Amino acid sequence: MEEIWRKPLFNPEGDIDVRNRRLINFNTTNINDFNNMKYEWVSDWYRQAMNNFWVPEEINLNQDKSDYPHLTPEERTAYDKILSF
Repeated sequence: MEEIWRKPLFNPEGDIDVRNRRLINFNTTNINDFNNMKYEWVSDWYRQAMNNFWVPEEINLNQDKSDYPHLTPEERTAYDKILSF
């Protein structure tokens, strides 16, 4: 029976040059290095995605509690849907 060879996902001796980084049939070293991206559009997309991400612990909603009763029905709907994660 032939043994299956597995290509490692990380090669500590691998080439870290971003131009040589590929997922299939090539160098996978540092494939998840998001600080040094091969394509500029990916870097821009990643920064935008991170700017759109937040967690409740980082945003103070204390003032919202007193403002909420004064919102119009439309504003309440928008507020509720935004926070309905």
